Amino acid sequence: MLRDHFNLAYKNIRERMSRSILTLLGIAVGIMAIISLMAIGEGMNQAITGELSSLSDTIIVQVGEGFSIFDFGSRNGGSSSVEVEYLTERDMSDIERIPGIKDVSPQLTGAGLMIFNGETMGVSLTGMDIETMVIQYGFEDIESGELMKNGDQNKVIIGNDVAHRYFDADISIGNMIKINDKKFQVKGIFSKGGGGGLTSSDDIILITSRDFKKLTGESNIQSVIARVYNVNEVDAVADEIERVVNENHGDDEFASATTLSSILDSILSIIGILQMVLIAIASIALVVASIGIMNTMLTSVMERTREIGIMKAIGATTKDVMLIFMIEGVLLSIVGGIIGILLGIFGSLGISSMLLSFGMGGGASFEPVISIVAVGLGIGVSLIVGILSSLYPAWRAASMSPIEAVRYE
Repeated sequence: MLRDHFNLAYKNIRERMSRSILTLLGIAVGIMAIISLMAIGEGMNQAITGELSSLSDTIIVQVGEGFSIFDFGSRNGGSSSVEVEYLTERDMSDIERIPGIKDVSPQLTGAGLMIFNGETMGVSLTGMDIETMVIQYGFEDIESGELMKNGDQNKVIIGNDVAHRYFDADISIGNMIKINDKKFQVKGIFSKGGGGGLTSSDDIILITSRDFKKLTGESNIQSVIARVYNVNEVDAVADEIERVVNENHGDDEFASATTLSSILDSILSIIGILQMVLIAIASIALVVASIGIMNTMLTSVMERTREIGIMKAIGATTKDVMLIFMIEGVLLSIVGGIIGILLGIFGSLGISSMLLSFGMGGGASFEPVISIVAVGLGIGVSLIVGILSSLYPAWRAASMSPIEAVRYE
């Protein structure tokens, strides 16, 4: 009996092929959007987790409220009228003595005069160890060149504005520049709009700590990167660092110690919220598609009123009629859902490639991840949409009076 119902529903869909294709395309588009967004979100989650999980033993210590993923260069906003405070050598020594600390690396800041092609410009200098560069700027997009390596001396990495806006002529990889009358070779240039470090990289002059001290004779410690032996103790160590440094300066809010694992949690939380918002927007397409299915089914009921009356007159029950129309709606939805899943797989690949081509990958490549949950959700949603959209048309068809339906013209 069920097979007969299925065959009759399939026959009805095939006889109205053009309308059926348009209806299932509505479902396909909605499912495609949801699958694509879920795949891209999961891919970004795994990429970011993979990149930062190896740094879960790292703590960023700096003056003020601490590192924020929303802080893109606003820190110490560049206003010379504001007195800038720094961490001290005593702070460094006290941090190194805290139990569980593996090593400590400072980030130094200062000013200098840069000369290129006969022009002179005042610049801000940043010095740090190679390991600290990798932690702070390893996820930054590099327009050309590369980050420095162990053993590099008298080399610099410059921001995009320094390379292309500070001087009349653009600076390229390999060019020689002078900073405080000392020659340096340009090894890397950050892409425009960088913010992977604690401040924007557009105006940065990045050199090693050794070169910084030789060049300026200063040790202005803007921030400190500390690593611990035991990842499970990183939060406790961060709290102890805050206590020790703040005690040194007599201010409970002088400095903050932020673990990279907490930053990772914040990033993933934001990605999750954005993903849910986008999926909610994409779900509007499913609402429209469900209305399309209902409209198609109601039109089909009207067109087949006489046929329904004949079926009921020769013995078809209300349940039989209702089941035929329910199967028809569910078939449209399931086929549309399967097509949507396939389109979602290819669509997610295309969208991720487009995001990376526009430099929106955050400096790290990622591949969309199609999970079993996403596929199951796609099929489940399309099935639910089909059932709900078919209920009223099926009930309307099943509740027809056989005599009135047969007389219907």
